[in-house]
Amino acid sequence: MGRRRGPALTRGQVVEAAVRIVQQEGADALGIARVAREIGIKPASMYNHVASGDALARAVILAANVSVVEAFKASVRGVNAPVAQLRALADALRTWARDNGGLYTLMSRIEPDNDDPDFIPVYADLLDLFARPFGQLGVAAEDQVHAIRGLRAALHGFILLEQQGQFQLLDDVGESYQWLVDAVIRGCVQARRRGAPPTNGETVTL
Repeated sequence: MGRRRGPALTRGQVVEAAVRIVQQEGADALGIARVAREIGIKPASMYNHVASGDALARAVILAANVSVVEAFKASVRGVNAPVAQLRALADALRTWARDNGGLYTLMSRIEPDNDDPDFIPVYADLLDLFARPFGQLGVAAEDQVHAIRGLRAALHGFILLEQQGQFQLLDDVGESYQWLVDAVIRGCVQARRRGAPPTNGETVTL
């Protein structure tokens, strides 16, 4: 692309270009020089918009998290039952990761800055979307972060293995994903506060 001319470039346009590169070329393509070339400016001019390559990557991660939250919210719109909400959220994550492989890979490498004022409301939405249905299922407030982390870790591992083509057996991969989702939800709901023994014979129906 030739040198950019016209209206002044905004930070938002820089981030949009970076997101587009990651979506089209993968996480490893992201860099100051590559984005500068995409938008037609000199690499040095990029520092008028982002402080560093790490700051650029974190801006992309923020945009990706905003997109995930939008997908999550759409997936549970009109869904009232808490188990159905958690299943819908899990399905939405798998679909988003499949449609945005490069962004998902980048998200797996870099955590967003939790102190970033732009990320704080996004983080609050993410927590609420999962904490609310877990709370409705009886998971105590002090255990909800553990439940969310457990579900996230299980889904993340499955999604990465799926993206890498690691599931070669003939059994339906989608069914395996649903089996995992239900198993983790059941385990989180049945779990007790740290140090408290399980109640014999208690079950959770999904």
